[in-house]
Amino acid sequence: MQTTLTQMSEEYFDAAKQIDSLIEKYTKQLKQAYKSKNYLKTYELKRKIAIFYDQKKDIMITAYTLKNYYNKEEDNESDKAVS
Repeated sequence: MQTTLTQMSEEYFDAAKQIDSLIEKYTKQLKQAYKSKNYLKTYELKRKIAIFYDQKKDIMITAYTLKNYYNKEEDNESDKAVS
């Protein structure tokens, strides 16, 4: 089965939602670790959350690139037509 760029972009958007739920989960754990003054656990959770945000950023860039791939080509062709 061949996957279209739009379908692929939707898969990336779904992956971003999964990362959002992980961020939420670890943020709750972070609050608990901070309240219990477990600073090593706090540090580890902050690192994980930062990594998840970085992954989400990359996933969202890829998702929007795939979603708008053909729009960029159409924009470039219209720019050439005007020149």
